[in-house]
Formats: sequence, structure tokens, C-alpha cells
Amino acid sequence: MRVLIAYGSRWGSTEEIAGRLAGFLGEEGGEAVLLDVKKERNWPSLEGFDGVLVGSGVKVSKWMREPLQFLRRKRGELEGRRLGLFVSCLTVVTDPEGARRDLLERVAEEAGVEAVVSEAFGPVLDMGAGSRMGFVDRRIAGVVMLGLGKDHGLEFDVEGRNDLRDWDRVREYARRFAESLR
Repeated sequence: MRVLIAYGSRWGSTEEIAGRLAGFLGEEGGEAVLLDVKKERNWPSLEGFDGVLVGSGVKVSKWMREPLQFLRRKRGELEGRRLGLFVSCLTVVTDPEGARRDLLERVAEEAGVEAVVSEAFGPVLDMGAGSRMGFVDRRIAGVVMLGLGKDHGLEFDVEGRNDLRDWDRVREYARRFAESLR
């Protein structure tokens, strides 16, 4: 079971999820190859891969350009292979079904692909000094966190790292994908 995990990450959350997926697939007896489609533009053939996972960071309810391009350009090669989609986004915290519908089902339809598994995972909102987010994005995230705290009773560290990912759900997603390949 050989799987390509193609992903695009804005600030590292999706990249970390991709890395964990690779580890979890290894535990399931698979071999995973990671491909950062934002950094590496010479995308390999899908020949030799039994399955492909494609993930994207999300900002303002939109996938990153590169993972979308990957899906569209590789659509023909994806036929006959198991495909899984995943995103890392804040929407999943307040509207998980909406995140799946708008960021997974709609994107698959628009790209002309069909996924056997799809999942929306929470993000990391890193407000600390070591954050990969720029100043403007940290300011916007701070305002969003205050609003979510007020509207949904959520608590955030406005000066630290807020990891909203559920690693058990990531593991379960990897298990379901591995099962689809057997």
C-alpha cells in the first residue's frame, strides 16, 4: 500500500497533519511519500501509488491554489486510485458539517474528483513570537478568536499556541483510508 500525501500548508498546521498521516499509514502497513505542492512544483507521476491524499490549509473559506491545481492537473491520473481529501481550518470548530460540505464536497465536485474519505481538521492558531503567521494574519486571528470566544464560549491563548487539532480523528481518517486500499 503506497500512498502519496500531497499538501499545501500556510503556516504549518496542514504540514504537521500530513506528517502524522504518513506515520499513521505506516502503522497500518503502508508506505507514505510526502509532497509539499507549494514548495515542489515538479509534481511526480502517480504511477506506483495505490492511493493519494490531498490536503490544504484554508483561509477565508478557500483552499490554497497549489493543492487545487494538483487535483485538477492530476484528475486523469487519479481515476482508478483511491483519493482522500483533508483540510485544516477554523470553520470545523464551529460548523463541522458546513466545513465538510463547503471545503471538501464542493471542492471535489469543482475539481471533478471523487474522494473515498474526506475530513476537516482543526487548525493551529499560533499567536506566539515563533509563529509562522505574519503580523496582519495574527491580528486578524486575534479578532476572530475574541469573536469565537464571545459567540461560542471558546477559550484561546491570545499570546500563545492554540492547537485545535484532534489527533485521534487524524488517526481514524488514516485508518479509514488504509482500509479503503485493502
